[in-house]
Amino acid sequence: MKKVLIAALATTSLVSTANAGSINLDMRADYASQNFNQEANSANTAKYYFKTLRVNYEGQVNETLSFRLRAAYNKAATPVAGAGDNGVTALEFAYLNHKMSDELSLQFGRLNSDHGGIEAATASTDLYLTSQAYNGSGVGTNGAVTKKWLSSNELLYVTGAKLTYTFMADNSLSLSSFKAPTSATAEQNAMMTGLSYKGAFMEKSLKVMANYHMGNGTTNSADKYENMALGVGYSMDPVAVSVDYVVNAFKDDASGNKDQISSIVGKLAYTGLEQWTPRLEVVSTENKVEIGTSKTDKFMGYGAVMEFRPYADYEKFRYHVAYHMWEADMENPALAGKPNVQEITIGARLYADFLK
Repeated sequence: MKKVLIAALATTSLVSTANAGSINLDMRADYASQNFNQEANSANTAKYYFKTLRVNYEGQVNETLSFRLRAAYNKAATPVAGAGDNGVTALEFAYLNHKMSDELSLQFGRLNSDHGGIEAATASTDLYLTSQAYNGSGVGTNGAVTKKWLSSNELLYVTGAKLTYTFMADNSLSLSSFKAPTSATAEQNAMMTGLSYKGAFMEKSLKVMANYHMGNGTTNSADKYENMALGVGYSMDPVAVSVDYVVNAFKDDASGNKDQISSIVGKLAYTGLEQWTPRLEVVSTENKVEIGTSKTDKFMGYGAVMEFRPYADYEKFRYHVAYHMWEADMENPALAGKPNVQEITIGARLYADFLK
């Protein structure tokens, strides 16, 4: 991490001297508490921590060649397990972007795979309640997720290439290629490919995202990963609503069985108040397990968020408070009840330009 910090500071100095590009701080610090019921079989927690702490630098080499570098200081400066790209977890983005024409561009390096719906496309600083398909987590020990598939956040930052075709101004189609990012390293040639569509209509008030990613397993290339997502967002001032449907699956070649998780994510925000933004969130998840055992676990989450921006002329700083409740319905006859957790989050978020 020390080397990453020194590199970022050196970059800051050079950029300040040249007055070129942009370098920004993106930070969110939270107090978070979790209270589990007895069935969850987990200890209650309370902590202050950095939800997000990163520096983002974007520069332009010439009219058609640009680059981006983003380092996260709340992540480890150790190689990404199983990635095989020599990059560290703290390095989220490190790519060049070659604009080959007005419609066609190529990215190469560590980039975003574009998997997931609007939830996955939202910056971590603006996420509160996240689905099991996104984060791969459950509700305590007894409500843990059985997982062989790749969750959406495992595909946020991958090393590979992405070709994007832009048409009709606000529509794009992307084709990406990268290695399956898992801890297993037996099959370093296990690659994934993805096709993603993003579109905006009705003066950008309606946004649509759809994507499909597939690839070979890392311990056995005959195993298959398959990830699909559809997201729709609609903004009609002062109301904004979004709905995602995400399916992540893993098929075992030896048995022919498949583990699959599917999440439906709904979010509603009211933006009609001058400094306050209330939000409501709901997530419904089904995790169907066939490999090794047979069961279907279900998760239900509800959330309410209030954001407060004290400066009318600077919306990139805010305070927030959020309450979430999760309940798991596990196919486990040993449990008399349902694992449950209640979460409270209080914090602040800042996005600032180092050069201003």
